[in-house]
Amino acid sequence: MKIAYLLALIPATLLINGCDDAESEVCRYYIQNDIDNANFESAIDRLEDKNCQDTYPNNEYLVDLSSAYLGKSGLPLPVILRALIEDEDSSEEFSFENFVSEISQSAEPSVLLDLDSSSSALDDYLNNVTCKSIQNTTSTEENICLITGFIDVLKTSMAIDVLAGGNVAAWADNENGDDPSMLRSSCALEYSNKHLNDVDFSIPFEDCKPGVTVDDSEEVTFTGSNGVTKTYNHLTISYDGVSEYFLESTTLGSTIFSNNYCQIDYAVCNDVEQGVCYTCPLGQGKEDLNVKDYLLNSLNSGFDSIEVGTQSSEDDEGSDIQESIDDFRLEIKSEGCSAVPEGEDCFTMDDIIDYLNKD
Repeated sequence: MKIAYLLALIPATLLINGCDDAESEVCRYYIQNDIDNANFESAIDRLEDKNCQDTYPNNEYLVDLSSAYLGKSGLPLPVILRALIEDEDSSEEFSFENFVSEISQSAEPSVLLDLDSSSSALDDYLNNVTCKSIQNTTSTEENICLITGFIDVLKTSMAIDVLAGGNVAAWADNENGDDPSMLRSSCALEYSNKHLNDVDFSIPFEDCKPGVTVDDSEEVTFTGSNGVTKTYNHLTISYDGVSEYFLESTTLGSTIFSNNYCQIDYAVCNDVEQGVCYTCPLGQGKEDLNVKDYLLNSLNSGFDSIEVGTQSSEDDEGSDIQESIDDFRLEIKSEGCSAVPEGEDCFTMDDIIDYLNKD
């Protein structure tokens, strides 16, 4: 795989396309310079200024904004491509598990929020039309879809890392499917997904893997400084004598990403104490980042978008990328996607949970 060739190709089609006047030239010069020198926050600040945005035609600033957030996440295009394409000289098995493990090593602490911002920028650029639904794609749209697909696959990868307790390498190396953090996390997700369609679940819930139990569900409402309230079920899930805590959104049928502990006004606290201190929503008053979206929806849309992005490729580079995606699909779902009816997603939540637990 000629990675250097592909890295040269993509920025040329996605980033700075030329400047129409002096004002545009100055704005874009500084942004490109920031991105080239990994000053991603500076680039983001410039791109969030409307005066700078207005120097771009057709909302093209959104493409640079996406690139800046992707860089800020620690996962710019070179990192993605080197992990995505099989190295024929490597002795390590090429797999989606190893891809996730390699990617997680480069991620910054803000990766979940940064990837959300990066993908949102490209969604806005495409007017929230999915790549799969675009008819007669242009070369520019195919390149945008390729990057969109990469970002979605990164979102899934980082969700797996979070579910593995931040030690996805240990999960990848565990061939028995009994990684404690993954068992508790996947049980929380399975419970939340089933709870969406059956509100009469009783506690304790023991329909996850043997030995994993949802011990408690306490409704909790967080209130931000702006008065916005968010209500969740605070789940206690145990396995092997250890409990972990999760936030369930009953409207989404999913757990949401959380970080550290806080009281219901988001004031920081040290450990879970019923009625006082809870695992804390990552978004804190903003739109929830839910695990189902990152794990399932992003995987389906990501693979579809990459397929759109490589469909017209006549070189080995596009073929190598698509081959990797096809291999990943079979790894996650052994029977593949050929029998899935047209218009339906390849993967279901059951497929993902089975994959995470190595069933």
